[in-house]
Amino acid sequence: MDPRTRTDYEHALQALGICVSARVPVLLWGPPGEGKTAVVESAGRQGWHVESLIVSHYEPSDFAGLPVVGPDGTVTLAPPSWAQRLAAHDGPSIAFFDEFSTASPALQAAALRPLTHFEVGALTLPDTVSFVAAANPADIAAAGWELAAPTASRFVHLDWGMPLEVYAECLVTGGWPPMPVYAAPDGLATALDAQRVLVSGFLRIRTGQMSAIPDDAAGRGRAFPTPRTWDYASRLAAFARCVDAPEEVVALLVAGCIGAATAHEFLTWAAAADLPQPEDLLAAPAAADFTAMRADRVYVVLQSVLAAIVRHADAPRWTAALRLCASAAAAVGVDPAVPVVRALVRDGLRPTGAQLPPEITVFAPALALAGLLAP
Repeated sequence: MDPRTRTDYEHALQALGICVSARVPVLLWGPPGEGKTAVVESAGRQGWHVESLIVSHYEPSDFAGLPVVGPDGTVTLAPPSWAQRLAAHDGPSIAFFDEFSTASPALQAAALRPLTHFEVGALTLPDTVSFVAAANPADIAAAGWELAAPTASRFVHLDWGMPLEVYAECLVTGGWPPMPVYAAPDGLATALDAQRVLVSGFLRIRTGQMSAIPDDAAGRGRAFPTPRTWDYASRLAAFARCVDAPEEVVALLVAGCIGAATAHEFLTWAAAADLPQPEDLLAAPAAADFTAMRADRVYVVLQSVLAAIVRHADAPRWTAALRLCASAAAAVGVDPAVPVVRALVRDGLRPTGAQLPPEITVFAPALALAGLLAP
C-alpha cells in the first residue's frame, strides 16, 4: 500500500530506518520525484556516510571489480572508488543504488555479490555498511527492467509515496522528516530467537510457503517467500519490536520480505499463538501442561525451549528440557517433540555431566533411527 496519509508515511519511514539499522538490504518502490533519494540521504545528517550511485551510469565492473594485471601476471579485481570510501569510513554508512529498475540484467547480476557477501572486487566492505536501492515501477521507469528473482529476493520491498499532507507542510516549513536510525537495541538476540521459533512453527504446518517463487515476471520482481526472505522477516520483526515500532510497521516489514498474502497469514497465526515463556517452563517442567494445546503450538513451544537452551545450557536446564519434551509427547504424541529431542542429544549441546531423564525412553525408536541413542 502506498503511504498516502501522514501516518502511513511515518510507518514507511520507520520501516526503512529499521531495515537500514538492521543491515538488511531494502528497495524503495515509487514514482519519480517523491523523495526516495532525499530521505535516504537524510541519514547523512545523523552521522551516516552515504554513497549514492545512479546505477544505470555504471558498468558491471563497478560492482564486480575491474581486472588489473600485476607485474607477476596475476589478476586482481580492483574495487571502485565508491566502495573504497565506504570501507574507509569509520562509522555506519549506506551504499545507495538509485534508479535500480533501470539497471540491465547484467548490472543487477553484478550487484548480487556486494548485497550478499559485502564484496566489491577484492575489497570486503565492513558490516557497518547498509544497502538501500530505489526504483520506479518498470512501467514508468526510463528504460525500465523487471527485477530477476535472484535479485528481488536480496531485498525487502517497501512501497513509497509522498502524501499531500506531508508535502504541503514541509514545502512551506522546509522541515522534511529524516529517516530514523537506531543502534542495536537491548534484548535483540532473545527477540530474534522468538521470531525464528514462530517462523519455524508456521512453516512446519505451511511447508509450501518456505519457498514460493511466483509464476509471473512482475511477481518474481517483488517480495516472495524463500529461506533468505524468511530470515529477513525474522530479523526485522525482532528489531522492530525491540524498538517498540507499531504493529503496522512490523506488518510492512514482513510483507516486504515474503509478500503481503503470506505475511498476513503468518502474522495472524503468530498473533493467535499465545505461547508460554520458555524460561518459565524450564524453571518448573513438572508443572507444564500440554494437554489443551494443538500439536503445531506444542512444536513452537518446544522450539522456544530449544532456543533458550542454546542461549544458556547447563545440566539442570538441559535435563528439564528433555522432561518437557517427554511431557509433551505424553499429551499430544511424539512427533512435535522429536526434532527438539534430536537437537538436544546431539554432540555439542549436551552439557558435561547432564543426565538423561528416565522419561526419554519414549523417544528411543526415533533416537535409535537417528543414531543418537547414546547413554
